[in-house]
Amino acid sequence: MKIIDITHPHSHELAPWPGDTPFNFKLTAAMREGATCNVGAVTTSIHSGTHLDAPFHFNDFGQSIDALPTDRFVGPARVFDAQGHKTISREVFAGLDGEATPRVLVATGSCDDKSVFPSRIPTLAPDVPAWLGAQGVTLIGLDVPSVDQVDSKTLPIHHALDAAGILILENLDLRRVMPGEYELIALPLKIVGADGSPVRAVLVET
Repeated sequence: MKIIDITHPHSHELAPWPGDTPFNFKLTAAMREGATCNVGAVTTSIHSGTHLDAPFHFNDFGQSIDALPTDRFVGPARVFDAQGHKTISREVFAGLDGEATPRVLVATGSCDDKSVFPSRIPTLAPDVPAWLGAQGVTLIGLDVPSVDQVDSKTLPIHHALDAAGILILENLDLRRVMPGEYELIALPLKIVGADGSPVRAVLVET
């Protein structure tokens, strides 16, 4: 069994969404300063680094992250290669069997340097969310910070995926992952009322 970590590290070098809360970790108690143990504190946006969006993120009546069933985040997945595509169309998902692998991950290779926030990113074609839902897909993950263009104010792809019953996993590190089938584990923190959560996402080769 081989485990591939597809999580970008949270660090001070991680570029936040412009205007959002940057990641920061500091020790509030340090043994080198006489404390009995090291105790750290973190401040960060929910949507910094590798994270899951809850429907509440873009829908005031949507479920928060703690209300989502955990089985949505664990199970068979398939990785697709979309490098070179500005628009991710149905053709990218050739061979998809959504019943067998209801979680799909898309590698665009478009913004792997997470110290720089991108000005433009690849996005799904408008007809793809409903089509994926009809195939049985329940979760989509990408290596970009959003499923919508970074300057979008209406978030149409977020809403279309939600309408199709598909959860959203963003900012994955898929640089070392070949297209194919895996087991995905991408569990969020159980933060009551939250609009999302950081995750430690891994793929398991079996």
